[in-house]
Amino acid sequence: MAGNRGFWKVFAWLAVGGILLVALVIAFRPVARTGAVAYAQSNLRKVAAAAERVQAQAGTFGDATRQRLELDRDLEDLLLIDPDQSSNDSEIVSVLAADGSWTGSARADTGRCFWIRLEVAGGDASTTVLGTGTDCSAEEASVADPGSWPVP
Repeated sequence: MAGNRGFWKVFAWLAVGGILLVALVIAFRPVARTGAVAYAQSNLRKVAAAAERVQAQAGTFGDATRQRLELDRDLEDLLLIDPDQSSNDSEIVSVLAADGSWTGSARADTGRCFWIRLEVAGGDASTTVLGTGTDCSAEEASVADPGSWPVP
């Protein structure tokens, strides 16, 4: 009987620790989702800024292709993919460059797809259009109806 007492003391503390761990995971789950969404949106804004720099130099978004953007040192931590491919991660951005617009899309770790579209507004100015969708390819996002991004 004396041998079991030590076991139950250790087991009780492990059980309390396990319950506390589960409670913390449940409590901080919304924070993790918010962070995942913000990370995907931040990566899209970073690639869009690089596309705007290319457009300012070249005079067209058509030159802000995946291959050209891959040369940008600010984007080294991201993988850029072709417009017909769907992103499946926050660090993978599907890119479509056309003369009058540029589109990028990325899937957050929550599973939700976010996209950003830059459209020529006149002169060197561009307008930014945001949205969400199910297919996370830049091709699909380029023709998607505008929406908005939820605030993370």
